[in-house]
Amino acid sequence: MAEFGPRSLEKVVAFIGERDDQTRKELHQILTRAGVKMVSAQDNLPGLIALIGKIAPDLIMVGDDLDPKIFDFIRDIRHNKLGTNPFVLVTTLVAPERAEAVKRALQSGTDDIIVKPVKEDQLLQRLRRVTLNRQAFVVTSDYLGPDRRGKGRPSKIRRINVLNTMLEKASGQTVDAETMRVAVDNSMNEVLHGRLDSHGYRLSFVCDLIIGAYESKNVTPEVREKLLVLVDVLKDAARTAHRLKETELAILCGSLTKQVLAIADHYETPTDADMELLHKINKAVVAAVKPRASAEQLQQEAEEGAKAYQQRDREEFASGADIQRSANEPPVDMVDEPVIEILPLPKGKYLFRQGDPATAAYIVTSGVIAIYKEKDGQRLPIAKVRKGEFFGEMAIVDGTQRRASAFALEDSTLSLVAKDMIEQKMSDSDPLVRSVVQMLINSLRMVHDVYTPKSRHVSDSVREIKEQVATIVGYVESPTAPAGLKGEGASVAAQLKAVTDEMVNLIERHPDLDPRTPALPADQELPARP
Repeated sequence: MAEFGPRSLEKVVAFIGERDDQTRKELHQILTRAGVKMVSAQDNLPGLIALIGKIAPDLIMVGDDLDPKIFDFIRDIRHNKLGTNPFVLVTTLVAPERAEAVKRALQSGTDDIIVKPVKEDQLLQRLRRVTLNRQAFVVTSDYLGPDRRGKGRPSKIRRINVLNTMLEKASGQTVDAETMRVAVDNSMNEVLHGRLDSHGYRLSFVCDLIIGAYESKNVTPEVREKLLVLVDVLKDAARTAHRLKETELAILCGSLTKQVLAIADHYETPTDADMELLHKINKAVVAAVKPRASAEQLQQEAEEGAKAYQQRDREEFASGADIQRSANEPPVDMVDEPVIEILPLPKGKYLFRQGDPATAAYIVTSGVIAIYKEKDGQRLPIAKVRKGEFFGEMAIVDGTQRRASAFALEDSTLSLVAKDMIEQKMSDSDPLVRSVVQMLINSLRMVHDVYTPKSRHVSDSVREIKEQVATIVGYVESPTAPAGLKGEGASVAAQLKAVTDEMVNLIERHPDLDPRTPALPADQELPARP
């Protein structure tokens, strides 16, 4: 697209919002002469909002004085609360005497700012530049819009290349409603994940600031303000996790919101349990939100964030101010669940052992847990439990001891669902429901005694063969075996065992032969026998 002209812009849909009649008329004429056939100009914000509800524009041009809520309007578009395309190109026109409007426009997520009065050549040149060279978007806990960070400013925030219908139409492409919907959904999914990343980073460095204040005995009302900011971030993280269908994380963040609010009520005299909770949030929730980051990386990001914050103007950190919401946006309700405790479990540590009493069920928020049991002198792997999966509940429901052992294969974080919470939920349920659940538990217990998980990796298959061969060899060598098997049968069984052992050794020497993930923990992953 070399020029903005009648042929390149004829499919573009443009909306104008400007109070001044003469300016509004001039903007309409400029876009029409440039080739835009569908231009609609409004002198009030409600009229503009009504238009966006009917048609998806490719370009929106608004004056900063159109309405006192004009920047909330832009922010609502960006956060997908107005219209169907949160990534529409937005240009804000600012009067020269309203310098404060420039900062507010930037914070709202506008693409470009032009100072009035607007000349035709200047406007078309700026539109062409911002269309062809549009910045990738970034998302934080309070901002969604073009990346305007300085080159020298360190940041871990991801950049997202978003839909640009203005460019596509000006390039001659057809953008139908379904194509736009799919593109918006894909980009919004990235935005939500980016928002969770930002929450993880923010939770980490805000916790660092609070913990630092307590450890240095510098406890001022600002500590309470930071605790309330922590509450807002946790609330928003719960809502974002819910939209991404990460239910366990949403419940965890909702539960932590209550606990942090309680700390804020007596912030001057925190208990040991309060300090422990802040340390756990700093590690556990962040690990759940950013599972691919190492502990060292998360700690480094937290320290960089805390140091950067200390150099900023403190008034920008007012309670909840960084999470911008419109007046009509419903509040985030705290999850009505009992407190869920966080448990970090280092690699190589047992969570529980076969035969232990059951005190809780667990949700894996990060890491991997191996489940195995001992039977007839053999150690039988049952499963690998990963992020988002729930385990350990059956022993609580039927009141039995643990029938298997749980062991951390990686540094892991678990959310504990207390025994009394599950028992209370069960007692509150219908007696018929309780009976059905108990029957299902009994059936599953019997299945587990003979169940072998379906292989999904060559190592799983080889392990199953090895176990079957061990059963055959044991039978051939047993005193009860028929005499006909004692000679030739024992020799064949020994050969079979040798071939199987060699297969196991081959797989262990070349673990990358199969790119799939094993369903079962390997023998060498499990703890050494005492």
